[in-house]
Amino acid sequence: MGTLGQAAKWFWLVFILVGATPLQAHTDYPPPEDIAQSATLTGEWQGVRQRLRAAGITLEVTQIADFMLNTGGNEQGGYFDGLLFPDLNVDLERLMGWPGASFNVSAYVIQGEGITTPSGLRGFLSPTNIEYTPAVTKLAELWLQQEWFDGRLAIKLGQIEGDINFNILGSADFFINGTWGWLGSWSANLPGSGPTYPNPVPAVQLMLRPVPEWTFQAAVFNGSPTGNDPEGNANGLRFPIGQGALTFLEFTYEPDVAQEASLPHAYKLGAWYHSGRFDRFTTSADGQPLAADQDEPLPNRVSDNYALYASLDYPLWYDSDTRSRGLNLFGTLTINPQGDRNIANGLIDGGLAYTGLFQGRPLDRTGLGFTWLNMSPDYADYIRTIDHTGVADFAIPSHEAFLELTHQAVIRPWLKIQPFLRIPRQGGHRFHAKLDSDSTASWPPVPGQAGHLK
Repeated sequence: MGTLGQAAKWFWLVFILVGATPLQAHTDYPPPEDIAQSATLTGEWQGVRQRLRAAGITLEVTQIADFMLNTGGNEQGGYFDGLLFPDLNVDLERLMGWPGASFNVSAYVIQGEGITTPSGLRGFLSPTNIEYTPAVTKLAELWLQQEWFDGRLAIKLGQIEGDINFNILGSADFFINGTWGWLGSWSANLPGSGPTYPNPVPAVQLMLRPVPEWTFQAAVFNGSPTGNDPEGNANGLRFPIGQGALTFLEFTYEPDVAQEASLPHAYKLGAWYHSGRFDRFTTSADGQPLAADQDEPLPNRVSDNYALYASLDYPLWYDSDTRSRGLNLFGTLTINPQGDRNIANGLIDGGLAYTGLFQGRPLDRTGLGFTWLNMSPDYADYIRTIDHTGVADFAIPSHEAFLELTHQAVIRPWLKIQPFLRIPRQGGHRFHAKLDSDSTASWPPVPGQAGHLK
């Protein structure tokens, strides 16, 4: 508790300094098209950026760096992860007269080890949304989009990420933990964690907006981001196909979409369905009960998997003089009913986000959020069958949870500083698992690498 207390003190010191020091100096920045004050570190390149935008070409390069301190667990200390993200978007109508068409290509330059692997942390709720091991440089999204009827109908084709398009919560998108972008239960249950950072997959996406308030979107992704090889597609250039199909459907209602500069206000209902085959935790291929330390026979394989979800962004109140500042409530509930093939059977998250909490800092955002990831009872029963006569300590999992407190300070249009404090919790019954001395087995164990399509 002493170390945690010191970490909390440092967090609050940074929080107060960032939030309260330049109160009178900070005002609303002009919109991006006003180049009098550039939104980028390198400026307008003597007018080159403006000419490129006029031609339909937008190039953005973003660098994110996370410096983290682990005050508990196996390996305490400081850790780093970083991401350089170049992104090129081309309006083909401006560039070459192709009405309604656009093109996008981006890349990931991943830096550092993050905190999970070197500190020996275990679980599915990634501490940050850019952490990935090993650090690689790879192609990210690559797609062509065609719009019709003034953008009310669009089709996108190419290499696409699911986390950029589905279950987006506008008031939670600045939180640090990875589950705010792609739910931890989806990462646990889908092959290769699904089409999420940094592994987009070949896909086709349909977007329909008959009226401004209502949006329907659907997408079909390849079933595995790594193909048949769990370690495959390291550079993002293999474009795997043939491992089943992951289909997403989502309906969104935004009652305040016509309001300019308004806090996020949206309700979403969605589902995904995976057509591939999954290993069961309950029975082996010969129909007998499956044990975790059993080499043969192989687990029984069954077809398909699915999840349902609902989420909301809801403004609780606005500051008196504007709709762009105030307090938002957000939350998501998702379930995976087929517990016999899923590590997690559900997740709930929620929290509060305040835009412009400190006077004179209208762009800053402050948030408090929590996530609860519930493990499938069938998975827990499977783990319980591990030989517990050895020396390594593990827990029969029941849930993972964490609380996150964060504050994003907009120092300049191109610079944001964000201290955060994350308090994790894992629940379950403790037991001892026997592992061979030369074993490279990872945690958590899964039958036949459950989730990886064969």
